[in-house]
Amino acid sequence: MKLQYYPGCTLYTKAKPLNTSLLRSFDALGVELRELPHWYCCGTTFTLQRDNRMSLIAPMRILAKAQKENSKVLVPCSVCYNTLKRANFILKEDRDVLDIINEHLEESYDGNEEVVHPLEFIRDNKELVKKHVKRELKGLKLGCYYGCLLLRPEQEVQFDDPESPTMIEDFVSLLGATPVDFPLKVECCGSYLVVNSPDAAIEASYKVIRNARGNGAEALVTSCPLCHYNLDALQKKMKQTHPEFVEMPIFYFSQLLAIALGVAKTELGLEQNKVSPEGLLKEHSLL
Repeated sequence: MKLQYYPGCTLYTKAKPLNTSLLRSFDALGVELRELPHWYCCGTTFTLQRDNRMSLIAPMRILAKAQKENSKVLVPCSVCYNTLKRANFILKEDRDVLDIINEHLEESYDGNEEVVHPLEFIRDNKELVKKHVKRELKGLKLGCYYGCLLLRPEQEVQFDDPESPTMIEDFVSLLGATPVDFPLKVECCGSYLVVNSPDAAIEASYKVIRNARGNGAEALVTSCPLCHYNLDALQKKMKQTHPEFVEMPIFYFSQLLAIALGVAKTELGLEQNKVSPEGLLKEHSLL
């Protein structure tokens, strides 16, 4: 099986562990990910102005390029996934906008490229994943954190129920771990406030971790590089504000998938996690 793969910019910089562990995981599954040739930035943030057609140029370039490769495109970054899904929704719904941007880019995109998140691929190929699991993650209690961009807006993204999603819980269960549901799993981590209002992002992420721990989680699992950064890298600052705070490991879903599939430790990127998860993994005999 072969799939087109769009990593996006962050997976080559701050989120290298997500990129590496995902690639090695799909190798283990026997799925060839072919990186989209000469890809561009997706635009990063999606405009709130529906009449801002310029904002659709960057994502449509990617969608048009993917369509020429005659395959659905796998997009692991929550930010990129959200941007591409929302742009594609508009292009499908508004033929005038599609025609204008096609003319501007000298493309012939028809609005029908399929954008797939790896968690959706896993949901649709459970038996394939189950067949290749070499080490079940038994005993590991994982808080399933979605954040904002995988779920909203519901009509445009169509990933899961925005109020009561279960896809990450199902993924965690598939690997043999124990999923932990908690009320703040769909709340914002602080997002880009970390740039201009870092205290607000610290407090938002602290509340998420505290809520997850209060419901029994030993660690959190997420797919968003920005969420991962806020939840992981800001923990030392959380402790300065909240002295009782105890650090919690934050995993990319792909790191857990790679462990379950028997990928070598050197390919997991665990050393790049600011809060080391190695102690927790060794406690459960997973390293």
